[in-house]
Amino acid sequence: MILRFACLLLLLLGSVALADDYGYPQLDGFAATVIGTPTELQPDLSVPGRPFRILGLDPFPDRPAPNYVWYHDKLRYLLLPQKRPAPLIFLIAGTGSSYHGPSMRTVSAAFFLAGFHVVVLPSPTSLPFMVAASTTQVPGVLDDDSRDLYRVMTMAWEEQLDERLEVTGFHLAGFSLGAAQAAFISKLDEDQEVFDFGRVLMINPPVSLYSSALILDGFLRDNVASGREFMAFWDEVTEALSEEFAATRGSVQLGPDWLYRVYGKRRPDDQRLAMLIGLAFAFTAQNLVTMADVLTESAYIVPVGLKADITAYVNPYFVVSARTPFELYFRELMVPYYRRTDPAVTEDELKHRASLYSIEDYLRTTERVGVTHNADDVIMADGELDWLADVFGERATIWPRGGHGGNLAFRDNVEYMLAFFGASLPEGR
Repeated sequence: MILRFACLLLLLLGSVALADDYGYPQLDGFAATVIGTPTELQPDLSVPGRPFRILGLDPFPDRPAPNYVWYHDKLRYLLLPQKRPAPLIFLIAGTGSSYHGPSMRTVSAAFFLAGFHVVVLPSPTSLPFMVAASTTQVPGVLDDDSRDLYRVMTMAWEEQLDERLEVTGFHLAGFSLGAAQAAFISKLDEDQEVFDFGRVLMINPPVSLYSSALILDGFLRDNVASGREFMAFWDEVTEALSEEFAATRGSVQLGPDWLYRVYGKRRPDDQRLAMLIGLAFAFTAQNLVTMADVLTESAYIVPVGLKADITAYVNPYFVVSARTPFELYFRELMVPYYRRTDPAVTEDELKHRASLYSIEDYLRTTERVGVTHNADDVIMADGELDWLADVFGERATIWPRGGHGGNLAFRDNVEYMLAFFGASLPEGR
C-alpha cells in the first residue's frame, strides 16, 4: 500500500523524483526497456528437463495457408503441464510475439514453477496467428482480435486439454498488447462462461493501441530525418557491437547482463535508445502490414494475384513495407478493410475499439481484473497512467520505474505477479 501511495504521488507530480525502496536499478524508461533486468536481480526461473509440449489447432480448416507460409497451416501454442491437479493459466504474448519470446519465457516459467498448468498463446499480430487463426487477418482492433483469441482458447480446452489435464480453476494474464486483450477476453468470458476466470492480470497494457503505436512510430520518425541518417545510426550500432564482440574475444552472451555492462560503459542517450526501440517496432510493423496486405489481397504493397516463391525478387515490396508505419497501416489498410463490410465505420470508431476506453465501465466494476504498470513506461501517452489508476483503484499497482517490461523478470515483480494469483515460487528460488 505504501508503494502504491508513493507511485500515485509520482503520477500526480509528473517528473518529480521521489525516494523509494524499490530495488530495480536506477534506469530511466528507455534504458530499462532496452536492458531488462540483470541476472542477479532475477529469481531462479530455470525449469529442469523439457516439460513443455507444442500443440496445434486449426480454427479455419477450410482456409488453407498460402504456399509461402505453408508451415503455419496450424496455430501452434505452448503447454507446460503439471503431473497433478492444478490451476491453469492462459498467457497472451505482446505485439508480434510468439509463445516462446523472452517475456513469455519469463512469465511461463514463473507460473509453471509456482504449480500452474501453463498455456502460452502467440499474439494476434504475429504471423502464425494472422495466417491460421485471425478472422479478419488485419489485426489491431481489440474486440475482434480478442474474440479470435477466445475462440482459440476454447478450442484448445475442449478439443485437446480437457482430457489431458486435471484443472482446479482457470486464470488469465497478458503482457503489453496481450494484457489489453486479456481484459477484453475476461469480459467475453463473463458473458459466455466457458472458463469463469478466477483472476486476470494485465501487465504493462497500452490504454490505446493507436496512441501507443504512434509513440513507437515516432521514436524513429522524430529522430531520423533521412535514409542517410538511418544508415549512419545503423553503422554506429554495428560498429559498437563489433567492438564489444572483439573486446570479449568472441565470447559475448547476449542478454540483460551484457546490455547492462555495455550501457554502463557507453551511456547512450535517450535519443539513441528510443531509436533502437523504434527500430524493433518498425520490424514488427513491417511484418504486420506486409502479411495483412497479402492475406486480404488489399494490393496496398503486393499486387493481387502475384504468386511468390523462394526465388521471387521482393526488394521493392520490402522497401515499401519498411516505409509504412503503423499510422499508415491503420488509415490505408485497416480502415478500408473494415469499410468493405461497413461503409459507415469511422476512424474514430476503430480507434475507440482498439482501446481500453471502450470497456471502461466493465473495468471499473469487475473485481477479478487487476493491472500492474510502470510510471516511466515509454509507450504510454500523457494521462493514460492516471486513467488506469483512477479506473482500477486498489486493483492497480504502478511501479516507480522499469520502462516497458524492463522489470518483468525483477524479483519483486515476479513475486507480486504470482501473489496476485495466490501463488509463490518454491523456497530458494
